[in-house]
Amino acid sequence: MAGKGTPRLGTSGGFVLGDHTFLVPGVAGPASRLRAPKKAIRGAIPPTYLDGLVRESSPKSPAAVELFRGKFCGHAEPTMAIFDLVIEGEQDLEVSVIAPEDEGNVPLMVARRPGGSWFTLFRRTWEDEQNGLVGVRQSPPTKKEEALFRPHIRTGRVSIGFEYPCDADSRDSVSWLTIDALFEPGTKPLCAVDAEMA
Repeated sequence: MAGKGTPRLGTSGGFVLGDHTFLVPGVAGPASRLRAPKKAIRGAIPPTYLDGLVRESSPKSPAAVELFRGKFCGHAEPTMAIFDLVIEGEQDLEVSVIAPEDEGNVPLMVARRPGGSWFTLFRRTWEDEQNGLVGVRQSPPTKKEEALFRPHIRTGRVSIGFEYPCDADSRDSVSWLTIDALFEPGTKPLCAVDAEMA
């Protein structure tokens, strides 16, 4: 039996995520949706690669404040899901990136509970593939990657926003991914990743 947040098909045949039913793939959504207020899906489960690493966020989450405004939804879709990163019960995390060599997104962003194992939050190759997060699984950084991001470790809280197209057919069918981090001693979250995924 499907529980709250479990992916399933709705009575109309569209994919259901939390409290939202998407259109059947291939069915054109009304253009009016692009002017609709942004709405966070309640009861959503995250993309597969974040299983066990996040919890549903709220507008009171200090790292998610900007995400809840919905401006990160780069295709102007009104439907989004927002999560706070919580690793092994910790929300104050060590976060690091490999510094980009160009104007694009960071090649890699990782996080861990203090002293724990690193988890991958973003790889630029995912953005380059333009396939949402379909097929993406959690994979730890390599030793070579770790050597590149180790000098840049900071402590803070992290929230991740996902824009979904109107005809998404899975929790991995995201069209935009944005990661905001609130680093100590910050008062405003910083955008660490802003990526068109499909």
